[in-house]
Amino acid sequence: MYQIFISYRREGGEFLGKMIYDRLSQKGYRVFYDVETLTSGHFNTQLYHVIEECQDFLLLLTPGSMDRCCRDSDDWVRSEIRHALKC
Repeated sequence: MYQIFISYRREGGEFLGKMIYDRLSQKGYRVFYDVETLTSGHFNTQLYHVIEECQDFLLLLTPGSMDRCCRDSDDWVRSEIRHALKC
């Protein structure tokens, strides 16, 4: 079971996400970072399940990271935020 879910935009946020993941993991937290921890299967189902089990949802905002959220209702970052708020 994970404690922290890291949500980020790959373009511009992947390096920062990896640094935060590494640091929190070193401190003993169980962190979900999709590049490191996502297994095969239904991507969206797995993400939503992990968001539901996590105590914390960490949203990384880098320049331009919210642009697609405003334009595309099916954007992944937007979907992750919406699901986290619902949970």
